[in-house]
Amino acid sequence: MKLIYLGCLSKKAYKSTCENAIKIIKMLDSEYQDLDDVPCCGSLSYHITSENDLKEHVQFVNNWFKENSITELVTICAGCYSYLTNYYPKYLGSDFNVKVQHLLQFMNKPEYLDKLNLNYKGEKLVITYHDPCHLRSGSPKIIEEPRSILNSIDGNMILKEMEYANGISICCGAGGGVYSSFKDNSNYNSNLIFQQAKKTRAKVLLTPCPFCYTAFKRIKEENKKIRIPVIKFEDFIYKIIEGVDPIV
Repeated sequence: MKLIYLGCLSKKAYKSTCENAIKIIKMLDSEYQDLDDVPCCGSLSYHITSENDLKEHVQFVNNWFKENSITELVTICAGCYSYLTNYYPKYLGSDFNVKVQHLLQFMNKPEYLDKLNLNYKGEKLVITYHDPCHLRSGSPKIIEEPRSILNSIDGNMILKEMEYANGISICCGAGGGVYSSFKDNSNYNSNLIFQQAKKTRAKVLLTPCPFCYTAFKRIKEENKKIRIPVIKFEDFIYKIIEGVDPIV
């Protein structure tokens, strides 16, 4: 079975984003299924529990994959992607036989980009993109894929890179318990990213990570001077598919 692995944060906080991601995935491969009882990957536990407990949970999830005959999965969560590709092979070795892809990898196949035929019909739109740490630390790293997807969009849309991008992007400060323990440091990082985005004169800041998205939303609520919209990557793409204004 091919599984759509949404991730705990997205399922809990971003229902419409999950729905858009599911539509895109099924549009490209109808064999993928969204199940209700999918277990948490355990990535957040990595920072707070013992290694033995981690191994037990990873084995539990892997057994669930086997019981449900999961052979492939696509996740929309950068944290899930990093954990599933780095730590499941580490703890399980050859016993882990699930092909893991992030949505960005999945979409970036040439035949899928052709199928999506992304076409922006609006006026000139400058966009910028934030690289999440979790995608830069996954195996393999995901850096070029989002840029390939965005550059495939036909129309008057321009991707402008921030000063620190690609492999040297700034951490948003949301992951690893940083916000819980070092709120000021976390806020400083997110504000710095917004400052960089402003310098590009972009009309929208895109991110594919629910943790980064949550951090940016929080900072925007706290700092009313920040005007640039923040949009989750799959929401932006789905609006283009639907032919509506992607930044409304």
